[in-house]
Amino acid sequence: MSTTRLSCKIAVLAIAAVPANAQAASLFDSNDTLSITIEAPMRQMLRHRTSDEEYDAVLSYTDAAGVRHRLNFILTTRGRSRLELCKFPPLRLTFNPDDTGATIFEGQRRLKMVTQCEKGSNGKSWVLQEFGIYRAYNAISDFSYRVRRLEVTFRDTDSKRWQQVQPAFLIESTGAAARRLQRKSIRPSQINPNQFSPVETTHNLLFQFLIANTDFSVRRGSSGEGCCHNGRVLAVSDRLSDWVVLPYDFDRAGIINTDYAIPHNKLPISRVTSRLYRGFCWQNTMLPLSIAMFNLNRSKITDALLPAGLGKTKRKRALNYIDRFYKIVNDPRQYEKQILDKCR
Repeated sequence: MSTTRLSCKIAVLAIAAVPANAQAASLFDSNDTLSITIEAPMRQMLRHRTSDEEYDAVLSYTDAAGVRHRLNFILTTRGRSRLELCKFPPLRLTFNPDDTGATIFEGQRRLKMVTQCEKGSNGKSWVLQEFGIYRAYNAISDFSYRVRRLEVTFRDTDSKRWQQVQPAFLIESTGAAARRLQRKSIRPSQINPNQFSPVETTHNLLFQFLIANTDFSVRRGSSGEGCCHNGRVLAVSDRLSDWVVLPYDFDRAGIINTDYAIPHNKLPISRVTSRLYRGFCWQNTMLPLSIAMFNLNRSKITDALLPAGLGKTKRKRALNYIDRFYKIVNDPRQYEKQILDKCR
């Protein structure tokens, strides 16, 4: 296929992927870091992180006009492995929609917050890099969760002396993403490959290879749960095909290389930093188109994966990691060895 024809096909697909009347919540319209303060019984919550206890909390922020807003909400911990492994667990914020009018949180109900798992520079790098991964996938596909970077001041309501300031980010809810993309969220027990959108699935699995993430499944979920592991399925109403999986939870990706990340024992790799392509062989015909899309968006992807605030050593390592991906997909010999020969 000629370069001109390939570029034309990419342009058509990119236009088709964005609904004409897609609208977004104002919270996720800005790329600026939002500074917020959360007041809650933080020490009690951290001591009882694995419980399902709900805590009354207050979120405050100052808008662009200098107006200070205070919102009551319910704060809970969430997650699985990070709930057990992290000193500061991921959080869920539940708002009363009647209270959020005329604020940046208008229309929001339940939001996931990714927090700084560990203290120190490593913990800060992990949360910044995971935020960057979400933003990088936004550059590839509109079928992706949008995120908003935060600087959060946590204050304990039972002690005026307890305070922590850390980077964090909010993730668009699945319901909001489904409405934005004019789809519905479903939880099938598993997916037949014939039901996948070929283009979006190829983008997804090639992106997982870029960041060296294997902690996912696009066919089934964990035991007793619907599809998919670290992904949510969006379907077109009344159709059993063209389904799309929106990926999330990238903390075990090799490009981040958290201290607790290890590959599944059934995979033929011993370190998360070792890339393993987990695409399907039926996708191979779509790979040239997807690679061309990645090449066209290389600068945007790279910029996103090197977020502001990332230390010099981490930036250099991440940049080398990204460059190796592009060498693989653009070198015929490496492409065949590490992509085509590894398909499922």
